[in-house]
Order: sequence, then structure tokens, then C-alpha cells
Amino acid sequence: MNSIPTTFSNIFDKELNEEKVISKIEVPIIQRDYAQGRTSKAVSRIRNGFINAIHIALTGTEKDAIKLDFVYGNIEDEKLIPLDGQQRLTTLFLVHWYIAKNENVATEEQEFLKNFTYKTRFSSQHFCDSLVNCEPDYSCESLSAWIIDQNWFMYSWEQDPTISGMLVMLDEIHSKFKKESNLWQKLTHKEIKPVSFYFLALEDMGLSDSLYVKMNSRGKPLTPFEHFKADFEKVIKEVSIDLYDEFIKKVDINWVDMLWKYRGDDDLIDDEFMRYYRFVTEIICYTQKIDMVENDFDLANKVYGVENENAKTNLKILFRSFDCWSEMANIEEFFNTIFSGVDYEENKVRNYSDTTDLFLLCCNNYGKTSGKRRAFTLNNTILLYAVLQYLLNKDEISESEFTERIRIVRNLVLNSPDEIRETRMDALLSDTFNIIVNGEVQTKSGGFSGVQKNEEINKIEWRKNNIELVEDLNQLEDHNLLQGNIAIIGLEDVNLFKNRAQNFIGLFNNEIEYLKISNALLALGDYSQNITWRCLFGNKTDSSWEELFKVSQKKWFFERTQKVVLELLDAIKGNFNTYLENVVTSFLSNEEVEKDWRYYFLKYPAMRSGNSGVFWWRQDGERIKENQYEIFMMNTALSLNGRHWDPFLYALSIDEDLKGAVSLEEYGAPLVFKNEYIKCMNDGFYFYDFENNETRKIEIPQEEEVDKLDRIELLKNIIKLEY
Repeated sequence: MNSIPTTFSNIFDKELNEEKVISKIEVPIIQRDYAQGRTSKAVSRIRNGFINAIHIALTGTEKDAIKLDFVYGNIEDEKLIPLDGQQRLTTLFLVHWYIAKNENVATEEQEFLKNFTYKTRFSSQHFCDSLVNCEPDYSCESLSAWIIDQNWFMYSWEQDPTISGMLVMLDEIHSKFKKESNLWQKLTHKEIKPVSFYFLALEDMGLSDSLYVKMNSRGKPLTPFEHFKADFEKVIKEVSIDLYDEFIKKVDINWVDMLWKYRGDDDLIDDEFMRYYRFVTEIICYTQKIDMVENDFDLANKVYGVENENAKTNLKILFRSFDCWSEMANIEEFFNTIFSGVDYEENKVRNYSDTTDLFLLCCNNYGKTSGKRRAFTLNNTILLYAVLQYLLNKDEISESEFTERIRIVRNLVLNSPDEIRETRMDALLSDTFNIIVNGEVQTKSGGFSGVQKNEEINKIEWRKNNIELVEDLNQLEDHNLLQGNIAIIGLEDVNLFKNRAQNFIGLFNNEIEYLKISNALLALGDYSQNITWRCLFGNKTDSSWEELFKVSQKKWFFERTQKVVLELLDAIKGNFNTYLENVVTSFLSNEEVEKDWRYYFLKYPAMRSGNSGVFWWRQDGERIKENQYEIFMMNTALSLNGRHWDPFLYALSIDEDLKGAVSLEEYGAPLVFKNEYIKCMNDGFYFYDFENNETRKIEIPQEEEVDKLDRIELLKNIIKLEY
């Protein structure tokens, strides 16, 4: 059957349908109940707009005629079983019934109304039959109340959602048409067709019955997409008839098929469609600096409506953004060729996620939030935009170029935490576009981190000049602790780069204890960095090392960290565990080693048992550990409001030899011994009574303010003697 405009009455015309006769329309069980009569705010708005459009089409001029999209279905034994369009068909049935009864149309002219029925419930069938055979009183205020009051109306029917929806719709029709007359001839005219739709038989579309399941879910409320679609079609139609025709053909076939594998538990793709639609629309808003609104209908008008001078362009962007996925044989496989997940893979870019399919994540999560956290992050938004730009510009970008460029974007995304925020998305997306499409990293934009941009620019040239080391660089970039930023290794010494990269990967391989690595680094030197007043060391967690290895304007002494790390990487050989242990043993066994803070940190592991790896040196304005024995060990990384201890006192408090002799509270409290408090100061231990009066002092022998004796051993022996 050809896709030609037809009407509700004409669809039963044997001449129109050639050899495929339709004598009856039966809404199948698998279809949802009639939902256009639901009373929610959103549905009421759609219902009012729909009936108003039909009213204008019937009372206005020929240019006011409306087309109601496609109706699909199977024809079996002269019976049309709608696949999609049952909501519109039901409303048209009610409109035809109302006008026929209102104008006392001859029985034979309205006979076809008996051929519309529901198979969902017997009650719905019986109601449709009873409705056609009754003679309503249109003088009443509420048509539904009149119907319910009839002796043929069963009380139980009010519980049938299809019947209750029809009653609501009939009241809507009654309020709009009760003063009108002489509409029947125009409504059923074969040529004028003021209210028409396109009809396609299922077999003509080359589709199977399984499409019923794809497009329908009986008993569900109208989804946001179903509300949105009706309005959006009108928005498009006002802008371009060609784009409108393109949309109505693709939205229910091409794009449904593409999204079907991403459907939810409800066997609908509506939510998934709306999430990806919102992604593309918000991208347009970011790039064109359009103020966003939450309501999808209002946003559609702002971005795609006739008042936007870029409406046609924006609609084409939207359509192409759907088409590029529907034209793809396997979306998941496409992403798997670009990204690796939790492990490094050659010729891929690691995205540190169990799922590489960004399109899937977008369809499932875009727009969802938990508190202020986005389920689909701005990082993922930028990465998916980067992939989308590649797909939209594939003719100008080779696969190898894209792999290199998406790596650059990934590196910038993961190393611009301060820059990636919604207020900067226009600049961030501009940066991303220039990288993916033009292969350029722009330094003078307000997008990604300037520090990371400079690193990426240096890498581009370095890769060209050191092709044999590119895979080593890629593997280093993909390391869990670096995530694209390799400043801790650097690119300056090409001759040592391969060894350093391989030793770093071998050292930080999740098999060697982090504290072993930290101890070896401490034995070689002070590798800490300062974040304002806090001093950071690599501790037991990934996050502490990630922080250390990234350059930031908020931190001091990155070069100090790099110097010690490179010293270890250049020297390490053989079994890594054994080498690390030997470095520490050699340090502690050297009688000439100063008993500075590093000595204590290495000799007494308890002094580094805080979870954060962060310390605060008191009275240290220059952040040079000037008063090196006055320290707080912080259990939380950001504030002294969290638990913290003096590490010297903490080591004494958990010493088995002093069990029962001393105790220590949290939050920087002094050590309690008998009737005294003990505080650790730079030149020794101070004792106070419980009224905070100094009672005595144990001074530590020092040379140039560095201990000559182990102060912990010294105080421990005194406590043991006095206990």
C-alpha cells in the first residue's frame, strides 16, 4: 500500500486501498490503553492542543489542514491491526462519532464507526459498540456524566483506563465543538482531507511483527517523548516541510531500530531517545550560547523553532547526530575499537571505565543527577562530543588521526578538573572541536588547562620525532596514576625515557605496596609537595599518588618530587621489591644518617599511619619544614577539623612496651602519662600538669637543630623507668 494521505473515514474505502481491503480496525491486546484521555498536566496540554488543531482544521481554510504523521499496521482478513497510531485513531473515531451524532448524519454514512473496536478488554469493545448505537444529549454540560448515567453504561467500566480516557476526551471534544455545525461533509470529504495521516501496511515497510514490542508497551503512561514528539513535529513543520517529512520517517523507524538495543526494562526507547536528544540540544546551546531551560518543549522552541535564525541548521545537526549512529553496524564494537576500559591496550585510548560505549552511557544517564553529581559527567559529555565530531566529519579525518586526537582530548579532560565546569563549556567544546576536526591545540582559549595544553603540544612534536617511543608514551599516559599527564617523567631526556617509563609501569603495578615505594623515595630525599599549608606524601591510596604526579598551580615543589622519583627510576634494577627494601635498609643502617624527620618516618611506620598521606608542619610559614619535629599527622586530607595526631606521640602511644603506661586522644592532643601531659616540640619533650603548668622538659641533644639521639627511644626509656 502506498504512503499517501488518507483519513479515518477514507481508510475503509475499497477503491482507495486497491486490493487491500480494510473493513475493520481492531486495536490489539499488545497496545497500551487509550492514554490521550489521562488527566495529568502534560497529557491535558497535549489533548487540548490536539483537539484545538482538529477544530481549526475543520472550521478554517484549506491551509489549516493537518497531517497526523504515519499510522502503521498489519492487515489480516480485511482487519487493520495498528502497530503505531492507535491513540490518534481512537481520537479520530471519537471526533467522527461526536460530529455524526451532533449533526444527525444518516445511519449508512456513519456505519463505518461500528468497525472500530478495542481488543484490549471486553468492556472497551462493549463501550465502543454502545457508544455508536446511542443518541447523546448534547445540551448537557458534561457529556461524560450523561454517558455514565445511561442504563447501558456499567459501573465497572469506570475502572477501565481506556473507557475513562475516552470519557475525558469526549468532554474535551464537547467543549470545543458543541457550538459548531455542518462539519461532517468536510471531515469525510475524499479530496479536501482537512485531517489526514499517512498509512503504511507493515509488509510494505519490510518489517516484522516484532516491531510491535519495540514501539508499544500496553498499560504504560505516556512517556515524556510521546508528549514531546507531538509538539516537536509542529515546531519542525513550521521551519521546514522537508525536515518535517524527514523527521517523521526516521523517528519511528531508523532511530527506533538504532536505539532498540539500548531500551529499558519497559521495552521502550522513549527515555533513551529523550536523553540523547537532550545531549545534542544542550551541546547546541553551549556552542551557540543559548540559555537553557529545563522544559524540553520550551527548549525545542528556543533551539529549533522559527524564531531562531539557525533553526534549520540546528535541526540538520540534530538529525545528523542521530543518523551517524543509525548508519553504524555495531555501536558497541565501534567504541571498543577506540577505547580500552580498565586496562591498557595497544592502539586504543584508555577511558578508565568498565564501559567504553559512551553512547550507551548517554542514553542511560544523560540528565540524571544525584544531589549535584551528574550521572553522565561533563567529562563524558566532552568525550562523546569529540566522538560525534569525528563521525560528522569522517571524510576529513582518518582513523589514525582520530585515535591520536581523541587521546589528546582524553588527556585534557582528565587533567582540567578546575576548568571543566558548565560555565566554560562553550570554550571547552570549541577546544575539542579544533582538536578533533582541525588537529590543533589552541593555547589562548578559555577552555582546558593551559599547563596540560602545553604538555600536549610538546607531545605532538615529540611523537613525530620519536616514533619508536610512541607506544611507550601511550602506555605511560594510560597508567592509572597518570591518566594522560606524564609531567613526573617528562619528555626532556629521550635517551632515558623508555627505561623510566617501563620502570614506572613496573613499579606502580598494583602488586608492590605503596608504602614500600614511599619509603624508598624518602630514603633518597624529601619528595613531598605542599598544597597551601598541607604537606602531601604518597600513601596507601591511589589518590595520594595521583595528586603528587600532577602539576598544579595550587601546589609547591613539584620539581622536588620529580627529582627524587627520577632518581629512583634511573637506579632501580633487578627485583623491584628487593631493591626498595635495600634502599631503606641502607639508609637506616648508615650511622652517619641525620636523625631528621625522614629518619623517624622511616624507622617508625606508625608515624605514617594516617589515611591521607598529608601532614602539617607547625610554625612553618615558608613551608620548608623549619621546625621539623613539630608535626601533625592528618587522617583526613583537607582540614584539621578531621582526626589528627602528633606522629611522635602516636608512635609512643601504640608501642607494645608502653602498653598501659600512656594514652593518646585525637585532634592533636598531648600524650597522657600518669598525672602529666607530654608535648613534642622542636628541641625536646615538654611535660605539663593537668592545669597546663609546665612541670619539666626533656631536652634532646641536637646539632644545628637536628637530633643527635633518637628522641622516641629516649622518651620511651624514661617512661619505662618511671612507670
